[in-house]
Amino acid sequence: MNKVSVVFCFDECILLGAGVSILTLIDSAAETTNLDIHILHPGLSDQARQSLSFLTDGTRHKMSLIEIPPSRFANAPKNSGSWTEIVYYRLIASEFLLDCDRVIYSDVDVFFKKDMYSAFAVNMDGVEWAGVAAERNAPDMLMHKYFPENTKERIYFSGFMVMNLDLMRKNHAVERYFEGIERFRSRLKFFDLDLVNLVTEKIVQLPFDYVVLEDIYEVETVDESKDFPYLSSVYSKAELDVSRNDPAIIHYAGSRGKPWQRQQVPLYYQSVIDRLPPKLKRKTFRDWRKTWLSSKGRKKRYQRSDWQ
Repeated sequence: MNKVSVVFCFDECILLGAGVSILTLIDSAAETTNLDIHILHPGLSDQARQSLSFLTDGTRHKMSLIEIPPSRFANAPKNSGSWTEIVYYRLIASEFLLDCDRVIYSDVDVFFKKDMYSAFAVNMDGVEWAGVAAERNAPDMLMHKYFPENTKERIYFSGFMVMNLDLMRKNHAVERYFEGIERFRSRLKFFDLDLVNLVTEKIVQLPFDYVVLEDIYEVETVDESKDFPYLSSVYSKAELDVSRNDPAIIHYAGSRGKPWQRQQVPLYYQSVIDRLPPKLKRKTFRDWRKTWLSSKGRKKRYQRSDWQ
């Protein structure tokens, strides 16, 4: 059997998205894969903990929940919206997952469609993490912020990372992350993404399959996507077509918003929501507010998800 360790970081505000992400991760695991799922959180209710544990009950997979005080990142830049201190929790995984030599980190606004062992087993000799390239690193970048201190050729997404925890411990990566927060705090725009790109010397590139953005997945041709202009600095149209037609992960980042916050939830996504425990499928006030806002004057776009 192949053991694949995966870590998620979230709070009670995004239980619904987290539930779908975890359940699709389990659904897509090959019969030869045992998942070791870790959740780093700032404090979850007993009902939330029990509901999350229910997802692996009776399966060959395991789950552990680790509480981390928000005060650990009290001095880190953040905002009052979705980018709270939780965006930094992935940076200290090497401190808390001492039994893991490596781990996959994933955001929780995703839908897994394939087994993760191929990504987990990528060669990372001498490299702290592997990720998906987002854009060519240059002063004229369209989407991301340019830092002259970053001399790497490309900027990498931080929503899916294969982390070499053993090497991170040896290289005192956590200490470097906190030093980076102090050094760049006034210039950090995308917080964790900026930080991990800045303080990591070398990054192994994974295929775009692991961060197929929903707008790429949904449009009829990839060059119609709002994400195409910046993605095309590192990918050809043919490469994006291959990934969108057979994605490993769909990532719901961009102007479409989160699927569970829409007036019309994609059918394939709703079918997973329907299988969640009641606590995990309960919408928050923020969810209902964004559902209402999404219904105001927004024209319905063609969606592949309507017929898949």
